[in-house]
Amino acid sequence: MLGTRDPIFWSASAIFAVALALGMIVDNGFFLLMIAAYLLRPTLHSLGFFRALIDERQMQIQCRAGNVAFVAMVLGNVALILSLMSQGNHLWESVLAVVLIGLAVRGLAGLLMVGDPALSGRRIIITVGLFFTLFGVVEGGVSGAMAHIVPGLVVIAVGFAARRAPRPVAVGVAVLSVGFAGVIAGPALRQRGGPNAGTALVLAVVVVPLVTAAVLLWRGAAAGDGDAPAAVTDHAEETAP
Repeated sequence: MLGTRDPIFWSASAIFAVALALGMIVDNGFFLLMIAAYLLRPTLHSLGFFRALIDERQMQIQCRAGNVAFVAMVLGNVALILSLMSQGNHLWESVLAVVLIGLAVRGLAGLLMVGDPALSGRRIIITVGLFFTLFGVVEGGVSGAMAHIVPGLVVIAVGFAARRAPRPVAVGVAVLSVGFAGVIAGPALRQRGGPNAGTALVLAVVVVPLVTAAVLLWRGAAAGDGDAPAAVTDHAEETAP
């Protein structure tokens, strides 16, 4: 199937042809369409669409190639960040935000593909808590480390608590995430320049994962993937001879 020409191939070719046509009459924006054509197949396959057109060997090749490309892009951005920092250009903060968002999306996608909504939701919350703790230590230094890592430890504790009470935790996390997003994004939206890279970063690596985790916890509880069966299993193991 590697050498076949399926509908995805022809769709990507059409997008590429449109990009070439636009390249004759518009500015460099046509590059975006070229990128879309190149990423069409791996994106559709990663999202689970057009399963009948998926070839396992092709998926393995694309997965490995995608990992190599991702590493190369991250390293290239890191080199660009170091170069901008050496020049005193604060644009490095925006580039760093893009890198961190890419890493966050990769990690979130990996957790979503676990297939167990309740488990994925808990792991996302715990991961966000670890993120808070890590940056709390970095920002707080030695003297203020404890005060800065407390929010992260609280989020981690909430993630573990979701095992016993998934629905209350889901509701609480969703409400707090939306409120936090309003506090962070509200003032930025009222500014003339709009949201900055820091605001976009917080929304991408904190708010979006927590809201996603809340939805997954609720779905897991509704589907019977919560912790009641686990509790029954634990009880059965304790009473077993």
